[in-house]
Amino acid sequence: MDFKQTIAFVNLANTLDYQYAAKKSGITVDELVSTIKALEEELKIKLIRPEGGVVELTEIGAKILPLITEIAQKHAKLLSVVTDYRKKEAEEAIKVAVVPGFTNYQAAPVVKKLAQQHKMNIVEDVDPMAQLQQGESELVFISYAGKLPDDFEVLSVGTDDLVAYIPARNPLSKQKELTLTDLKAEKFLTLNHQNPFAVFVQQACTAAGFDPYSVFEGEKGRTLVNMVALGMGITLLMEQSISENLDSKVVKVPIVPQVTQKLAFVRRKNNVEQMPKAGKAMASSKRIFCKIEKRFDIFMKVDYRMKLATQLVVNKKRHSA
Repeated sequence: MDFKQTIAFVNLANTLDYQYAAKKSGITVDELVSTIKALEEELKIKLIRPEGGVVELTEIGAKILPLITEIAQKHAKLLSVVTDYRKKEAEEAIKVAVVPGFTNYQAAPVVKKLAQQHKMNIVEDVDPMAQLQQGESELVFISYAGKLPDDFEVLSVGTDDLVAYIPARNPLSKQKELTLTDLKAEKFLTLNHQNPFAVFVQQACTAAGFDPYSVFEGEKGRTLVNMVALGMGITLLMEQSISENLDSKVVKVPIVPQVTQKLAFVRRKNNVEQMPKAGKAMASSKRIFCKIEKRFDIFMKVDYRMKLATQLVVNKKRHSA
C-alpha cells in the first residue's frame, strides 16, 4: 500500500465522486480507477460498490476507512518532513555554476570528490559568471579570455584551446592543424548567438578576417559535434568541453596559432557589509575554494606521474621492438 493509493481511497471515500476525488488526488479519473483497483487487489477485498451510478463504500471499506485515513495522514506528515529537509539541504548547499560539459574537464574529478563530502548544488550554465554576479551562485567554474574584475577571487586551473571538429569525409580533416582562415568557406554549426562562447568564436573569426557562415545554432556543443558526424558542417569548440570519445565520422583538428581561454574557479571576495545574509554561504565557498586548490594541485601531480609512467612504458616497448 503506497501513499498514492491511500490518498486516492480516502478522497474517493470522503467525496463519493470520481471526478472530484481525482482532482483532489492530482490524477485523472482513469488513474484513480486503476489505483483503487490495485489497492483492492493488494488487500484482496472490495472497497467500492457502484450502485446505479452512485459510489458507495462496501462494509469492509467503511470499516477500514479510519485506519487508511490515519495511514494517509502519516504519509503526508512523512512527505512534509522530507520536503522540509530537502529544502533545508538545498538552502545550505554551496551553489556552484559550471560551464556546459563540465564533466569532460580535467578539474571535474576534484569537484566530484568534494561534492561527496560537502553539500554542493552543481548546475551547468552557459554564463556562470552572470550567475555569480547576480548572487545566484557562490562559486563558479569558467572558461574565459581577458581579465576578470578585481572583486573576484580567482583560482586558475590551466587553459583550454579552440579546436575544429570536421566531418571525416571533408578534406580538411586530413590536416594536422588548421588556421581559422582555412575554414572561412565552410558551413558553421554554432552555439546560440547569445551564448558568450558563440560571441568569443565570432570575435576570433572576425579577427582572422571573415564572418563565419552559420547554418545552424544549437544549445549544446555535443549536439553540434553530433551534427558534424552527419556531415552538416564544421564547428569550433574548446577542446575540454567535449569528450574524447568521438564518433568515427568526426575528426578533431587543432587551430593555429592557438586561440586559448583560461580555466578557473571564481568566487566573490568576502564583503560582509555588502552581503550580510550571504556570510555563511561565502565562508563555506571559501573553504571549498581552498580545498579545490589543494586537491587540484595533488591531482595534477598524480596525473603527471601517471602520464610519465605511461610514456616510459611506451618508450620501453619501442626500444624492445
